[in-house]
Amino acid sequence: MSLGSRIDLSHCAPAQLWASLDPDVRLAAARALYTHDWGEAPTRREADFAIMQGMRFRESAVRQLSVDKRAHYLARSIRPTDSLSGSMLLALHLEHRRAMLSAFLDALKIPHENGLISEDHDMKPPAAATLKKAAAALDDQFSKDEVELYLATLFVLDRETWAGLEPLLK
Repeated sequence: MSLGSRIDLSHCAPAQLWASLDPDVRLAAARALYTHDWGEAPTRREADFAIMQGMRFRESAVRQLSVDKRAHYLARSIRPTDSLSGSMLLALHLEHRRAMLSAFLDALKIPHENGLISEDHDMKPPAAATLKKAAAALDDQFSKDEVELYLATLFVLDRETWAGLEPLLK
């Protein structure tokens, strides 16, 4: 069953998209949040705070947990906020699916650095026909489920820029 048939992506928030994912995908995303190089790690602090609140742990207890245990709590026991859900979805793609990000941005002729859109690029919404062609190219190279999640993540996190993806996700 496709992602688009399980949830209404046109009104979906990042936390709803997160909740609809397979537990193994959520676990991979939660692990990626802790293993990806996030600089000063505000997203890790946000994740730890969610564990503290959700599991009623003290801060010192959360800090002593292994990354695997923290990821397990995030994936299976915590209801993350939209912000944290979005961060984990981004971490999943940046940590494990960069080749797909790069292929998609190359097909759209959007300048990027290893799957990340260049900061100096003035991002304008791509045309629906161009998006359809780029998405079809991904289907030939990557798992249908991974492509669908990537496109849904783009759409849910930035509806304005990626509005042309909505018809492809239904």
